[in-house]
Amino acid sequence: MEPKKKRFFKRRMVIILTVVLSIIILLVAVIGLLLHSYINKMNLVPDGDNPVQATNEIPTLVPEPDEVDPNAQDSPKSDIDTLEDNIKNNLEEKSSPIIYNKNVYNILLIGSDTRESGGFGRSDVMILISINKKSKEIIVTSFLRDIYLQIPGKKNNRLNAAYAFGGADLLMDTLEQNFKIKIDQYASFDFYTFIDVVDAIGGVTIDVTEDEIPVMNSYLAEINKLLGDEEGADYLDTPGSLLLNGKQALAYSRNRYVGNGDFARTERQRKVIEQIFLKGKGLNIIKLKGLLDVVLPDITTNLSEGEIFTFLLSAPSYMKYDRLQWSIPESGTYKNMTINKMAVLGIDFEENIKDLQTKIYGEASE
Repeated sequence: MEPKKKRFFKRRMVIILTVVLSIIILLVAVIGLLLHSYINKMNLVPDGDNPVQATNEIPTLVPEPDEVDPNAQDSPKSDIDTLEDNIKNNLEEKSSPIIYNKNVYNILLIGSDTRESGGFGRSDVMILISINKKSKEIIVTSFLRDIYLQIPGKKNNRLNAAYAFGGADLLMDTLEQNFKIKIDQYASFDFYTFIDVVDAIGGVTIDVTEDEIPVMNSYLAEINKLLGDEEGADYLDTPGSLLLNGKQALAYSRNRYVGNGDFARTERQRKVIEQIFLKGKGLNIIKLKGLLDVVLPDITTNLSEGEIFTFLLSAPSYMKYDRLQWSIPESGTYKNMTINKMAVLGIDFEENIKDLQTKIYGEASE
């Protein structure tokens, strides 16, 4: 028979372990319920359910000045025919298959140019976030909006028209079929969400040049009008390293008139996203809660609740990954062209597909 003290000690240990286990279970349950409540603030769209009605016409938008130039002269027919043939050949069954690897997770960030909250427009921001768990890298790839390609079920057009034609599903299909990579999921937002994110983290610090200021102020004039803000509100007058609020950061990210057109614009977008990422890492619980409360209701995604839960649990480790930023097409792999009086990029699909797969999959493809 065990000594009395030993039996007492065992009973006490059982009680302590039971209490500790109960507390752990309770904490897990509370955290689970909390995450559930936050996840359900988002607009969760099951795969196949498309919030955009497919159409053959682009919805009415406020066009950018260089969207279509009625006085433009199309590129030589021989150049256009060559590009059309290249697009067709790239999509034929004999072309390379769509690549998938379990060690790489691809999520497409879509920023639309709609001026109406909750509306739909073209996709001005198309950034593929690739998480390579083998190489421990996050590869940030911007796809330029003017890439001329085949939109499945539609005629050849600019890449950014796919979202207006058929929403995120059609845009994902377009990228997958033309660039031969599997896109797992997407998350979409509009101008207003972007403004809210930047404001919720207290702004982003960006080096603004003197040439960029008048263009930004021009965009701010439109943004102020849309939001009903006072004319001239938040205008900039001095270049330098500036703390930009949401409206100013949006104006900076939309600028394609200083530097090399859309290449410079996508670079600006990646700079802002990098600053959001860095500031997000340092948020305390109260500020993080405020950010989630403001932003999540404005995000639409086809990620399931379970996938989001898993992603959030993995986020601390992902924050430590190295990050690589670049854009498609790469220098020397495209030609500026005009088709149907639109300025487009005629790209070398073979070269860009090879570079894209190498950067995204790297060691994971071995």
